[in-house]
Amino acid sequence: MGSEGAFKSTIAEYLEDLPAQFCQQLFTKPAACLAIFRLLSTLGKHIIMSMLYLDAPIELTDVLQWAKPGKTKSFKSKIHRLRKLRILVENSGKVSLDPMFRQELRNALTGGGDFGSFGIPATTRDLRITEAWLEKYANEKWEAILHFMVGQNAEMPQPSDSVLHILKMSRLMERREGDMRITNSGFQFLLQDVSSQVWTVLLQYLRLAEDQNMDVVEVLNFLFQLVGLQLGIAYRTDRFSQSQRKMLSELKDFGLMYQQGDVFYPTQLVTSLTSAMNAEHTSNNGQVSTTEMSADGYVILETNCRVYAYTSSPLQIAILNLFVHLVSRFPNFVTGVITRDSIRRALSNGITADQIVTYMTVYAHPHMRNQMPVLPITVTDQIRLWENERNRLKPTASYFYKDFHQRQDFERVYKYAEDLGAILWCNIEKRQIVVTPAAHVVIMQYVRGHRKPEQRG
Repeated sequence: MGSEGAFKSTIAEYLEDLPAQFCQQLFTKPAACLAIFRLLSTLGKHIIMSMLYLDAPIELTDVLQWAKPGKTKSFKSKIHRLRKLRILVENSGKVSLDPMFRQELRNALTGGGDFGSFGIPATTRDLRITEAWLEKYANEKWEAILHFMVGQNAEMPQPSDSVLHILKMSRLMERREGDMRITNSGFQFLLQDVSSQVWTVLLQYLRLAEDQNMDVVEVLNFLFQLVGLQLGIAYRTDRFSQSQRKMLSELKDFGLMYQQGDVFYPTQLVTSLTSAMNAEHTSNNGQVSTTEMSADGYVILETNCRVYAYTSSPLQIAILNLFVHLVSRFPNFVTGVITRDSIRRALSNGITADQIVTYMTVYAHPHMRNQMPVLPITVTDQIRLWENERNRLKPTASYFYKDFHQRQDFERVYKYAEDLGAILWCNIEKRQIVVTPAAHVVIMQYVRGHRKPEQRG
């Protein structure tokens, strides 16, 4: 299964695209079946639980009668989704759960099947590694990566090579002028909640696994095993394969787990991933509705473009600094102003006007949410005007011809380029022509062929 240029935006879409034989291999592990079940919507779970202990197929028409009045369309949509995931099998108008999925989900819910599928707890553990310690460790690791993306904290160490590789391959960052810089997709990534960000990274990790010809089923099984582990419990690594040890080493750099010798401790970044919101509604491109406002809103924007941010978070301040000219900073409060230069700086990093407006809307202070629209129209319009101003000129690869000694030489080349349809711009009075790169070689050959003997080198 080759990788795609436009990667699947959710884990559900990724699973739908898997070949049938890969799904059957996944369904042999109770942990994978339970993780997939947890990733479904509430309605999807309800359908599965209603059929879990039905060994015989049931008429599809009977299943559709389970839908509430007026909800048949959405019910059919969930049935279709379950079929695409190969959890639900339809034959001759009857449906049933995939036999392997049904059996292993039963095992997962009742404690049967492969015990090692959910990890093997260690017999001893370090009592200093508490849930609070793991949360602090994971947050520091993750915020260090976000700080690096924003590029505003030189004191923090650079992430590991594996982290940098994933950030680059996922186009969250790119190398410009010798440095790693955040991209349009990277800023959209910052708009997501943490769980959505982690799913984005894991989806990209799956893509890289395909490119490296790793066993995709083994990678998926390992990821599903991790998301099914318990926070604060130590797990053994001695039975891990070489590939699993490699994955553990790379994923711990993101703060998904803490490793200590032959045991590891999963953090809340990975154990809290299996929820319906994360699975079916988390988009890899990070699109955020302006109605989905953060409970931790902290930004106030005035009609004069002044910004007041009630925060002490270095990360939030660094993100604001991407598009706001910060003026003063206090222990829990910063002020700044949105200017033409600050917006142009953000635009040069690939951040769009809509993304800036969305960010300030999502993180608007509660006092601003009593008005509609949330942000002053005069300011949002001005931000978009500055973007349009910058986008009026677009660079185009081309070749510039000038310094023609005689007018007839210029006219001859001009006529030839015009016949080719290669002229992008010209100034006849100054004898200057700009042509397309595709026509440059042909025109140069034409010029050399029509030079006078005394002009030839």
